[in-house]
Amino acid sequence: MFDEIATTYDSLNHILSFGLDKKWRRKFIKNLPEQKYGTIADIASGTGDLLVKLQILNASKYYALDPAENMLDIAKDKVPNAEFIVCTAESIPLPDSSCDLVTVSFGIRNFADLNTSFAEIHRILKPNGIISIMEFSQPEFFLFRFGFIIHLKLFLPIVGRIISKNKSAYKYLQSSIFDFAKNVDVFKLLENNNLKKINEKRMLFGAVRIYVGRK
Repeated sequence: MFDEIATTYDSLNHILSFGLDKKWRRKFIKNLPEQKYGTIADIASGTGDLLVKLQILNASKYYALDPAENMLDIAKDKVPNAEFIVCTAESIPLPDSSCDLVTVSFGIRNFADLNTSFAEIHRILKPNGIISIMEFSQPEFFLFRFGFIIHLKLFLPIVGRIISKNKSAYKYLQSSIFDFAKNVDVFKLLENNNLKKINEKRMLFGAVRIYVGRK
């Protein structure tokens, strides 16, 4: 599915978020603990927009991992210095304790098996390594939550279908956001996989959240 919408994915992200996705990625970087990150793995890297921002950390090694090869082909033009690996989060072909930082931006809701994926993240992180995740959530205040629901149910599928010509893809994205926001406790996932909570940052009245943990 993501291979099919790769060419329109970036433009749709900017339109559907009213350009706020760029601001969210900047805040994602600023929210990271201040320390040296020698090796960074960006999981569900997609077309590489977060990977571009991660360059400011001056890591010695960048990995971009995603099961959608067409998405990674676009990312290669943006960040030619990274190593690109086609794989799922459930089976990461990186050595144990090899990464200082693992990032996931709007991707964990697409993991097929959350517990297996988080076990893999724990495995590849070095001791004291950082995991940082940005994902959609439900706003707590009911008026903002209502607006969020209207945006997802009406605006997202209509615009997605018009621009990408793929009705099923943006219908899936809508349902995946709802299901994840309603049912998944990210910090509980971290805790279950021996990853300690550091902080949480809420944006857009809680519709977008950044979760940070440490091995």
